[in-house]
Amino acid sequence: MKKFFYIVGAGLIVGVMAAIVAYLLSNKKKKKCKVFHDYKKSDDDKTYTANESLIKTAPIQEEFEYGDIKSSAVGSMYSRHEGAATVIKDSVDIISENVKVFENTNNEIDEVSAELDKMLSED
Repeated sequence: MKKFFYIVGAGLIVGVMAAIVAYLLSNKKKKKCKVFHDYKKSDDDKTYTANESLIKTAPIQEEFEYGDIKSSAVGSMYSRHEGAATVIKDSVDIISENVKVFENTNNEIDEVSAELDKMLSED
């Protein structure tokens, strides 16, 4: 008996879905685009000369604003790169000084080692 109710319920659901799809498809066919634009008339309203630029739409004033922003961005990048260059130069100088100290220390250690070898060989 439960199987019967499951089959009937599934049939009803499938039937309702099929009816909804059929209704939506029939309405799409009936509806037509209500917005209609006549492009020929709109072209007649605006007449352009051959020398007139259609692409140029931004006013000159905005170009100056962007130029100021660009120059300030370039200036800030330049100052940051200068700062980074000085930090790296200082770091390289410190590392090279440490290497010199290590060379001097290594030379002193070699001298002490040579003296110890002389002392040990004399025995």
